[in-house]
Amino acid sequence: MRCSNCGSDNSTGKRFCGDCGAPLENHCPKCGAQNPAGKRFCGDCGASLDAATPAATEPSYGDRSGERRHLTVLFCDLVNSTSIAAQLDPEEWREMVGAYHRAAAEAITRYGGHVAQYLGDGVMAYFGWPEAHENDAERAARAGLAIFEAVSQLNQKPTNPKISVRVGIDSGAVVVGAGAGKDADVFGETPNIAARVQTAAAPDTVLITGATHRLLSGLFVVEECGAQPLKGVANPVELYRVLRPTGVRGRLAVARGLTPFVGREEELRLLLSRWERARDGEGQFVLVVGEAGIGKSRLVAEFHDRIRDTPHIWMESAGEQFFLNSPFHAITELLSHWLELQGGASPDQGVECLERALASAGLKPEDTAPLIADLLQLPVGERYPAIALTPEQRRRRLLAALTGWVFGAAGLQPVVMVVEDLHWLDPSTLELVQLLGEQGVMVPLMLICTARPEFHPQWPMRSHHTQITLNRLSVGDVRQMVALVAARNALASESVDAVIERTGGVPLFVEELTRAVLESGAVKLSARAIPETLHDSLMARLDRLGSAKSVLQLGSVIGGEFSYELLRAVYPGSESELESELRKLTDADRAGGKNCTGWWRAQSTKNSPISIRRALKCSPVIGPRQASLSPRLPNGRERARPPKDATPLPKPSRATGKRWRC
Repeated sequence: MRCSNCGSDNSTGKRFCGDCGAPLENHCPKCGAQNPAGKRFCGDCGASLDAATPAATEPSYGDRSGERRHLTVLFCDLVNSTSIAAQLDPEEWREMVGAYHRAAAEAITRYGGHVAQYLGDGVMAYFGWPEAHENDAERAARAGLAIFEAVSQLNQKPTNPKISVRVGIDSGAVVVGAGAGKDADVFGETPNIAARVQTAAAPDTVLITGATHRLLSGLFVVEECGAQPLKGVANPVELYRVLRPTGVRGRLAVARGLTPFVGREEELRLLLSRWERARDGEGQFVLVVGEAGIGKSRLVAEFHDRIRDTPHIWMESAGEQFFLNSPFHAITELLSHWLELQGGASPDQGVECLERALASAGLKPEDTAPLIADLLQLPVGERYPAIALTPEQRRRRLLAALTGWVFGAAGLQPVVMVVEDLHWLDPSTLELVQLLGEQGVMVPLMLICTARPEFHPQWPMRSHHTQITLNRLSVGDVRQMVALVAARNALASESVDAVIERTGGVPLFVEELTRAVLESGAVKLSARAIPETLHDSLMARLDRLGSAKSVLQLGSVIGGEFSYELLRAVYPGSESELESELRKLTDADRAGGKNCTGWWRAQSTKNSPISIRRALKCSPVIGPRQASLSPRLPNGRERARPPKDATPLPKPSRATGKRWRC
């Protein structure tokens, strides 16, 4: 039992605090009412006060009692399954459906989806639960196309009847919570719409709604199907057929316009100074580090624009989440794109372009072309004899050929090689990056890489290495950026202040939230307004916090700023558990502990994606959970308030806040 006067913990059954002698108050875990020590039931609500009684009635934060999320739902079904089943023995049909289910599940899980249900010969999958990603809509579309590839392989078996599938995808807000079964259920219209969209799809097609299309616009080649009525849906739904990925990489490539370049002049000057050194033959390796949406790609794009009139060779690629286990994938994409630009449309033309490029870089095509052609899946035929090498020998030779090619090209003209998202690179590509960064000191090469803070380079820093860490924008920079995004549209000062408070200085959030206000036509920013393009990103950030997310959910109900004592008063776990979770939040840069005043922030202008409190208010915390917490807040505030005659200690006695002394 915790003393409300001095904060000390006392054993159950004690009537007075063993440290300060103050009477112990027995607080009801359900309604928060004060009860005399020794009582077994609450005098206000009748709930049990016995510490030995399991708190079965108190929902576990982070359990399936109800969480509001943004979800993309994929529904896949066999076409004409009834007629196919009539042609087969039941056992054969069972085996066929099982093979189809396994193939679909493999495609779904490959892209981070969760197979929720098998409904006869249908499959329903969630992208965004139990773990959210920043690009769940893209993952769902890729999974849908991958299902077709898997089914086509099943159709290659001559003994099986040919099967076709159709896929429907929708995105929207849902509540994930405990249903009648053991597994979590999804409540909302998104699963129903996805199922209806699937029925409207033609065989072997992926059909998505307008809501999903807005989240992946530009990333896929799509065909507009117009607004179509769906059974059980009140209004016609805009539908699009997904044909194939565009190959476009990154948000900037599909953006409606580049984000205004604000607040990065010092970092840009540093890049330009390193470029001058590289042009003089002093190779440079620059690593730009920052969280998602902080402006790493925007900085690189601005640098590219500034040196556009200077003779150079620009090569760029990036790591992708989907290809973490594919060796040299980023390099393969880079070289394939380069060969296409050189006119290598057919495989033979590609090999010829490759040979010319290697020869111009001073390499012998007979030694290097077979290795690189194999990497690019270009058939060399009988041009070169087979090379008898072990896999490790081949990998080493390939690394030497690739580094020699880059260095040779830099000898012809200064090279800028950009490799973004190192945190998603495979080990082989990282090794190549390390070799280029360490051995390129004497060639006119500028290697620019970007990464998130969780990436830790395995190579030591050299004299020609530079790391640029991008911090969040200042309040003045955010105001300038809002004004530039808004252009001729005047925003109310209250809306500008709200954008500043809720975006925490993250340029992506500033841009998207400002555009959302402009597109809504509202004079003021709604307290619940979060652009749909940011829902997945916010949820992914929260999910990465693990169990510590429950503290933020609790804090979002209390308010924007609160004392440690108030949080402790309403937190259902032990004090040691709470302090452990707060340390996790501090380490994750999601909460700021202000030890000098004893206050903790659920959202701070420095470290909060669109104000954690407001984002949570609109997403993970739903009404029933808020209702279960709200009655405890008045009593919690009373318990957290220091006595009138209390004086603060001269220094905080612990990392979590002040102790008070009477």
